[in-house]
Amino acid sequence: MPLNIEIVPSDHVLHMFGPQETDCAYSLSGQVLLSVLPSRSAFHKEMKPQPALLTSLVLTFEGASEHFAKGQGYTATRLCSVSQSLVVRTTPVAIPSTPDHKIAIIFDLAIPGWLPASLHSKHATTATTRYTLHAKAIYQSEESSALWLGSKTKYRDAKPVEVTVRRHRTTSAPKRCTYAVPSPRTISPTQTSVLPKEVKAAIQARATIPNYVDAAQRQSGSTDDESSFDLRLDLGCSVPGVTVHKFGVRFIQSTTYGTTPDADFKRVFPLPAQQPPTVPLLTSHELDSLYMAGVTFPSNALRVDKDDVLHPDRPSVFNMQEGEEGHALDSEPSSITVPLYLDSALVKPSYVSPYVHIVHRLFVDLDIRYRDQHERVGFFLPLPVYDGPLFGRADDSAPRPNDGLPAYVQLYHSNGEAKYVADLPAYSKECGPGEIRDESEGGCHPVEFRRKHVRRTGLGGSSSSSSSRSS
Repeated sequence: MPLNIEIVPSDHVLHMFGPQETDCAYSLSGQVLLSVLPSRSAFHKEMKPQPALLTSLVLTFEGASEHFAKGQGYTATRLCSVSQSLVVRTTPVAIPSTPDHKIAIIFDLAIPGWLPASLHSKHATTATTRYTLHAKAIYQSEESSALWLGSKTKYRDAKPVEVTVRRHRTTSAPKRCTYAVPSPRTISPTQTSVLPKEVKAAIQARATIPNYVDAAQRQSGSTDDESSFDLRLDLGCSVPGVTVHKFGVRFIQSTTYGTTPDADFKRVFPLPAQQPPTVPLLTSHELDSLYMAGVTFPSNALRVDKDDVLHPDRPSVFNMQEGEEGHALDSEPSSITVPLYLDSALVKPSYVSPYVHIVHRLFVDLDIRYRDQHERVGFFLPLPVYDGPLFGRADDSAPRPNDGLPAYVQLYHSNGEAKYVADLPAYSKECGPGEIRDESEGGCHPVEFRRKHVRRTGLGGSSSSSSSRSS
């Protein structure tokens, strides 16, 4: 009889907190539901379901980073492969013949905490990062017909289930930081400097910006398609006669695509030894046939895309003072604070993976005049963009999810000190013990549970386990 296998994770989003660390792991739990389905005989007559004996059930969490371009090439790297044997031959599981009777086997996988966040794109040339749950079962079923009678070993794969990994770089809101800027440099490298060196060296600049930008943060006056933050400039000059007329701001998002896995990434993070095409991914890409045939990108080729992700309908050039004379700088710094708005449709969080790096820099250029000389000078500051705190954002009216949070113990070091501090809500259950939510009917119904007693052998290895029927 056909065996129906359904993977039901407790949440389809796995939240990770802090930097990408190789010495921590996150729990991804859920259950695998099993039931038998009626089959048809050789004469297309529906046969009565027969019980099945499950002798093996292996669940695998696989992560992959891929870089592809239609008509050019495809390459892939396996980020992780975490497997757990839920059923072994020595302790088989009987599946009743009632189609609506489901057996639920609980799983709990330890997912490495260094994995990059999921990354998706609809462009023809891009790099993606995706994570998928797979389950493979081996079972025996007794089927009888006019042609034969006997027991037969069969194999069944569950429909893969995608899991989204989201990284929250910190659990605290952005903090204001002030940077003392060295002497501003000439904007264009081909432009000859006309200001005397002692004048440029005398310009004093300080910039106050957040230590990171929350990609989803909304401030007063911003719309749904933009996020914002404030920039404060303090400008002064110990040489008299220097004026600044205006300054411009650009927020540059640099995306670097590589055709070969980044060497630093491979050195820092423990990638599996088994890599495609030698060991193909469990979920193959439509261009995987090119990869298997040896049609790949040129090695060590790079492409860099740079975009100004400030919102085009918001100002990015500001006057220090109205009028043609400009604002005179003296030894006492002058301050100005301006709001900056990001285009949410373009901005992406800062990112590191084998094939793509995304970094952000804030560029400020100043229109400086000294006597009859005029020059544009400027500076830049690194300003990362993160998915910020899970809670505590400006939009407090949004519902706070209780799912997808790491176990509380995972927020603490082995010595008991807290890793991160956040207003984590209490856990809650939508269904009572021994029940599972039926999304199609919108209610809960009882199922038979089999609990797992797990002894872990490592992050990437299988777990030895034994099953017992719960009371």
